[in-house]
Amino acid sequence: MTVQSAVWRDQLTPEERVFLGRGDGQLTITAPDILVVGGGIMGVATAAACNDIGLGSVLLIDTGRLGSGATGGATGLLIPEPHVWSDAEPFVDLERASLERWRELEKAVPDGVGLTEVDWLGLAPHDSGFAAHQPRAVEWLNPGQVGDLIPGLARPMEGALIHRQARVNPLRAVVRMAAGLRFVATGVAATGVTIRGDQIVSVNTSEGVVTPGAVVFATGQPPVLDGLPLDIPADRVKGHLLVTEPTTLRLPGIVAPVATQIEDGRLLAGGTFDVGDETPAVRQDVIDGIMAGLTAVLPELRGLGVAYQWCCFRPRHPDRRPVIDRVPGLANAWLTSGHFRTGILNAPATASVLARWIASGEQPAERGTWSASRFARRAS
Repeated sequence: MTVQSAVWRDQLTPEERVFLGRGDGQLTITAPDILVVGGGIMGVATAAACNDIGLGSVLLIDTGRLGSGATGGATGLLIPEPHVWSDAEPFVDLERASLERWRELEKAVPDGVGLTEVDWLGLAPHDSGFAAHQPRAVEWLNPGQVGDLIPGLARPMEGALIHRQARVNPLRAVVRMAAGLRFVATGVAATGVTIRGDQIVSVNTSEGVVTPGAVVFATGQPPVLDGLPLDIPADRVKGHLLVTEPTTLRLPGIVAPVATQIEDGRLLAGGTFDVGDETPAVRQDVIDGIMAGLTAVLPELRGLGVAYQWCCFRPRHPDRRPVIDRVPGLANAWLTSGHFRTGILNAPATASVLARWIASGEQPAERGTWSASRFARRAS
């Protein structure tokens, strides 16, 4: 029987699953120094970063459970180096810094964040076809070398091997980081704000009014709240993923664009871009297409069953770069949104940037790259 949800929750302990609903409908503090709106990986990482550097009391709220949005449906892959071939240099720098921050968190957080170091192998590339700036440590493999790593390929392929990338169970990472927070309220929706001058003085929620010193919105897409004049273009893209039944086939970590080996010999595959599909249901034709692509490359997987299948919606801005900025016109409110395919990867670095910005009042270097106002300038 195929489970119609992501694999990640079933990998948690019973205690961790309960923790995802921590503080359900309960505001135990109404005047925090920092209010973080959004309980996905970005919001939890930001709340944890603010807490770690001593910014006072931190309250994290989310409409649903922790990790219930795009976070819970993500692949959990932390692979900055392959993005050299697709992303602008400042974005790759952020991704590299964030992977290092993930490694620091694995050591600093009690019991770690569940980081698993893996290699990344991209099939069928050719060095003359990539951008001039190459990953720091890429090893080009001939078809024989690739075949030694992945026996049973349908046809010979070249490859690019990159060591020391990583992955996490995104829900486990959320639970482990949130464990250090004193004030968490799931099942609490932010509905509106009151602004005086350049300050948010209160935030209306489904459970009462909160009067924070500073606010961070980490809601995936830009927040739409009564009283908050925010106009940042964004949409979302649906993607399908699946996890197979266990197989004796062993992959050398992440094999792009085929699959990633996870626990118990299962394979994680997919990450489609179903543009224009706003339905929340899993489409069987897309799942069948993912499996067909998998078996076309690895014929011995024919007949392998699908254990989990799911879809999620990834938020993005028109230029495919996130916003990491103050809310325009406000001195005590910040925003991060539109991380699209790299929200899990970039969460720790983004959180550190925001926490330091709140603490010092000094905007970070390269702020313009992530500025909310870049869209207004483009429209003018």
